[in-house]
Amino acid sequence: MSGRFCAGCGAAAGPELRFCGSCGAALPAAVPDPSSPVSDWASDSEGDREGDREERGRRPLVIAAVGLAALLAMAGGYVAADWAFGRDDAAAADEQHDGGSSTATPGRPGSDDPVAPRSVTASCQAPPGVDAANVPVTYEPANTLDGIGGTAWRCAGSAVGEQLVFDFGRPVTIASVGLVPGYDKVDPVDGTDRFGENRTVTAVTWRFDGGASHRQEIAAPGRAMARSRLDAPVTTSRLVLEIARTGNDGAVRDFTTISDVAFTGSD
Repeated sequence: MSGRFCAGCGAAAGPELRFCGSCGAALPAAVPDPSSPVSDWASDSEGDREGDREERGRRPLVIAAVGLAALLAMAGGYVAADWAFGRDDAAAADEQHDGGSSTATPGRPGSDDPVAPRSVTASCQAPPGVDAANVPVTYEPANTLDGIGGTAWRCAGSAVGEQLVFDFGRPVTIASVGLVPGYDKVDPVDGTDRFGENRTVTAVTWRFDGGASHRQEIAAPGRAMARSRLDAPVTTSRLVLEIARTGNDGAVRDFTTISDVAFTGSD
């Protein structure tokens, strides 16, 4: 502490006295010595507080750095995984290109893979006939699925409103339909063209499960498969072909004939 003196008489006074011992006047408050421990404590406290502020200032930076490191680690993992999967996909593609086994992906809407029904029934069927060699010929609806032009399903008359019902036995997605709209046969014995002897089909309506339908017009029926792509693929288990119109009304044989049908899509 610095020296104390009475303001009234100038006498020296100790640091613990409140009144002057000479004149009894009140003494001023003692002034702390700048070198006292109190000053050191205050300085230390201020330093601690400054350190705390610096620590608090650094803490968000540390947290942000840790978070950034974690994000970078995760991103690195994703990049590594994508790289690994990409290598697998590329290897698979190379295997297919080099002649490895390849299978179509099931359930791809709109694909053009052949889709085969398991069975077919018809609302009518013409009785059996004979060819030029007097060999019996039958006209079952299953003939439309055998892929043989010389066989056919046949129904008497114009057959408008008659139906062929194709059952796939499971849900399939149909992208296109088609039919050979007549009797694609040339008699093997005498060469008679059976296509011109029978009625042809010039329009059909395809009906799907759930009520959806597709109209197909065949302006110039011929021996080739007349195909029609749907506006959008349809999933169904059954498909009904209903005859809407026929041509060649003056045919020498009054029968409506369909040689084959074909469907594309995906299982």
